[in-house]
Amino acid sequence: MPTHPIHRRYYAEDLVRLRRAGERWRQVASQRRGRVDPNPHQIDAVMFALKRIPQGGCILADEVGLGKTIEAGLVIAQLLAEGAERVLVVLPRPLLGQWQNELFTLFGIEAVEVASASVDLTGTGVFLVGREQAGSDGGFERLRQAPPFDLCLIDEAHEVFAGIHRRFDKDGLYEPESPHARTAHRVREIIGASPVLLLTATPIQNSLSELWGLVQYVDPSGTLLGDKPTFEKVFCARDGRAVAVEQAEELKRRLNTVVQRTLRRQAQEFLDKPFVGRRAQLFEYTMSAAERALYDDVTDYLLRPQLHAFEGRSRQLLLLGFHRRMASSTAALAASLERVAGRLRDMLDGESRDDDGLGHQGSYALTDEGAYALPEGANALTDEGAFAQDLEEEHEPAPDGTPDAPDIDDDPDPETVREELALVEDFIARAHALPHDSKAASLVKAVRLVLDRPQDRHRMVIFTESLTTQAYLRELLLGQTELRDEDITLFRGTNDSPRATQALARWREEVGATLPPDRRPSPGVAARLALVHEFETRSTVMIASEAGAKGLNLQFPALEPPAHRAAHRPLPSLRAEARRHGHQLPRHR
Repeated sequence: MPTHPIHRRYYAEDLVRLRRAGERWRQVASQRRGRVDPNPHQIDAVMFALKRIPQGGCILADEVGLGKTIEAGLVIAQLLAEGAERVLVVLPRPLLGQWQNELFTLFGIEAVEVASASVDLTGTGVFLVGREQAGSDGGFERLRQAPPFDLCLIDEAHEVFAGIHRRFDKDGLYEPESPHARTAHRVREIIGASPVLLLTATPIQNSLSELWGLVQYVDPSGTLLGDKPTFEKVFCARDGRAVAVEQAEELKRRLNTVVQRTLRRQAQEFLDKPFVGRRAQLFEYTMSAAERALYDDVTDYLLRPQLHAFEGRSRQLLLLGFHRRMASSTAALAASLERVAGRLRDMLDGESRDDDGLGHQGSYALTDEGAYALPEGANALTDEGAFAQDLEEEHEPAPDGTPDAPDIDDDPDPETVREELALVEDFIARAHALPHDSKAASLVKAVRLVLDRPQDRHRMVIFTESLTTQAYLRELLLGQTELRDEDITLFRGTNDSPRATQALARWREEVGATLPPDRRPSPGVAARLALVHEFETRSTVMIASEAGAKGLNLQFPALEPPAHRAAHRPLPSLRAEARRHGHQLPRHR
């Protein structure tokens, strides 16, 4: 008899069922219907979910790469086999096509993408809806008026839905006008009394309050963790990020009733094909004297107490976002400085500014990321706005008495604006005059190392947060390696370049034409699938933005040997730089 807890539980479940003559064998229908051979940890997760769903739902929080989508598909297939008629899946819009394809390919489930008002939400079936649409005014009204669902599944739940805690102030009072978690609250209202299945690999990112927010979806009574003030008082350490040591075991006991989590190291020994070993190789680089001087001078500029280009409540948020761009590449730095200069010129010309800083709607947006719809109330410093949304919470005065940021000067002194513009233009000229980018040069060495290996075919996936850097790296690789234009695929939030259009045409001819009309994805989803197909069949290198790569599945059979991945990600700390330069960052109201 197997002795591992997973196997013991699996056989115990079977024995219990054998003693209940009137109960159908669960999981059997879903496994027969599916074209998958689930691993032990996935069977364990499915059993846990099927037990919890009648009680309100649960959170499946397996580590990245352990197959939560397969677990969810098995749960959906089993519920449909048992008579469920309506299932709603809420997920990031870029993942719609991937989910639709995997549900059909692996489980024979024909899910419907709710892409327009023409889709009938009153019938039976599995409905896929982007969370952006579910949080919009029109989408919210349509879903709220639809009949109840037998199951509501939320993928990547941590990205937005952990934020429901932000709708409550420090006293636990509900804030109906708070923009930070409107989407989360609307989806919670859509769910109603339906059971919920949340999928997330990272249930906690910044604070324990996020975990409290997730549990509110699967604990209808609200008694498991109490209200928000009680939870923070009992279970949270003073900083709110860690659990109080004396309450760690009690919190774990309570969470075990609604959260199922397996780590890679726990599942490894039971897999027929163990995970490919990860080997990290660090490529260090040193800034040139000119790069270091420019970096320091721009940092000093950003830390000035009074700046016309960065005023108002978004000051600190914009500083941090700008610093990330500085760390990405000199090309990204120059592009952002051009936008700042354009903003200052507009001020001299008398044009109005938006009070929210260089937001994504402004003429000189700090970011050039072409992402999908942003969460309401978020700026576009990052692809999905999550970075901006998180930082907007930092609005309370600093305990050390650091002064707040100055209010917006509605009538700036033209002379000081000109001086600031001249300084920014000098930065731009110095950035363009740099002979090379030391960080990018180090990346080229890494790419050459992979290309020079003896295998027949090489693959690389490069991640970056900046579209400017993405385009710069493409040109750099074309000029300094043997890679050709067709060897490089760019993947971003909005894929509308000529190369992407060509890839879409090829995909429609080679793949899309084989799909039945009712299973053909929307244009945006098809564009993503086309670029993955391009990388699978033609390209050697994929350079992906953070928004584009969200939920990206590159586990296709043809990828032999496995892709080598090179991360080109800026990881600056503005507060560390501030301390190094002898400054303090202001707190903002």
